[in-house]
Amino acid sequence: MISHRHSEANHTQCPNYDASEANKYITYLDANNLYGWAMSQPLPVNNFEWLSPEEISLQQICQTPDDATTGYILEVDMEYPPELHDLHNNYPLAPERMSITPNMLSPTALNILNEMNVQPALKSEKLVPNLCNKQKYVLHYRNLKLYISLGLK
Repeated sequence: MISHRHSEANHTQCPNYDASEANKYITYLDANNLYGWAMSQPLPVNNFEWLSPEEISLQQICQTPDDATTGYILEVDMEYPPELHDLHNNYPLAPERMSITPNMLSPTALNILNEMNVQPALKSEKLVPNLCNKQKYVLHYRNLKLYISLGLK
């Protein structure tokens, strides 16, 4: 995935091929029907219950099959370990709805705003992927299973 503004391919079919550099290819992918797939997944419709931590364990949740007839919506605290930050920097897990303050912006983001003569929209909440720890984060059990498998604690 290219998550930065510019990338160049380098292979034998490129006009400026540099044999001293590693081969690098760029492929365009277009995933279709992601919304349709999501809308075809089972949704909770009845028999809702509140469970205490004593009634359900993380191990039970992680062992629940994705196609189980019983699912879970959870409120959890999660740690985003620092050793994952470089690996996940381009696509952080567990986005949050939040307001962005100027001190949260990178020097690059501040420079872009300045160059484009744009004021940050500080009063507007956005869905923000970030590397922060999560407190009282609400999510579906399948998302929790994914996040744990990718290293969140």
